[in-house]
Amino acid sequence: MRLILCLLSVFLLSVSIVKNAGAGAGGGASEFGTAEEAQQILTRTVNLVKANETVAFAMVTAGMGGLMIKDLYPFCIDSTGIMVAHPYSTGQDMTEFKSTDGVKVASVMLKNAKGGKISKVTYAIGRPTGTALSSDAFKKITLYTKAGNFVCASGFYSK
Repeated sequence: MRLILCLLSVFLLSVSIVKNAGAGAGGGASEFGTAEEAQQILTRTVNLVKANETVAFAMVTAGMGGLMIKDLYPFCIDSTGIMVAHPYSTGQDMTEFKSTDGVKVASVMLKNAKGGKISKVTYAIGRPTGTALSSDAFKKITLYTKAGNFVCASGFYSK
């Protein structure tokens, strides 16, 4: 069973790489997502992590399964602040990352996340536009919660 799950994960990542090679991962990034859509993505991500974290992280990283909508995407960090699933930043140590306005986002989330409770952190950051972040900072409200041994989140940008 584990072999099948590993092969599925590799397949999902491979399909995503091919799919995104020319088009960019955030194809619908010109549209702003809503708070409701971000919460739906977060809820789905948490459910996936609880069911099978390997498959969940592969889907999040690949932007598959409807987890990337407009400029919205989920992400998950482990208890040490390593980004274990993210469409652009998987593997990065987020403990020292500061937003444009100085918020240490991962530190806030790791300190305050509780299972079964969705919390919010607000900060300024560039918004995805295709395969890069815009140079303009936007207000982002990130919804986050504990999912097993991880903190998962999805945020939306203020217009």
